[in-house]
Amino acid sequence: MLTLEDLRDINVQQGKLLDRYYNVRHVADAGKVEGNDQTVAQHHNGLCVIMIHPSHPICSKTVQNVDFKISVNCDRSEIVLSGKKKRGAQFVNPNSKLCNVTCTDGSSYILYCGVRGKLLEVNDNLKSSPQLIAQRCDSDGYIAIIQPKKEKSTDCDSALIPLL
Repeated sequence: MLTLEDLRDINVQQGKLLDRYYNVRHVADAGKVEGNDQTVAQHHNGLCVIMIHPSHPICSKTVQNVDFKISVNCDRSEIVLSGKKKRGAQFVNPNSKLCNVTCTDGSSYILYCGVRGKLLEVNDNLKSSPQLIAQRCDSDGYIAIIQPKKEKSTDCDSALIPLL
């Protein structure tokens, strides 16, 4: 049986999983905040995985906390989906707040969705292991999964900058 480390080695040898199965785009200054760069990886089925870009300041710091409670009435981690049409998903816009990240040096960052659609899942592992968002930003440290509207899926491609 393959272990997680074996799978990581295979991915390195065959090229990154993101490069093979996802259309990876860059969101510069997400939420209109300078330096708040994020990455959106869109699978061929349309689902978008939201991550921070490796150039984001969070990647050079020690993360203390990732909080998906963005207001008194809205906690992104309390999503309960049901049915084929994903009833219960939260609808988000590109400038909707996704989570708050606090670092040990006292700095705080607000991360945004970057894509318009239904928020299907947030990475609950970031609550118990917040450092994943900085150390493994292109895999285990993903922030959320969003399903853009079918007709807006192509708009998603045109609004984002392709990574080279």
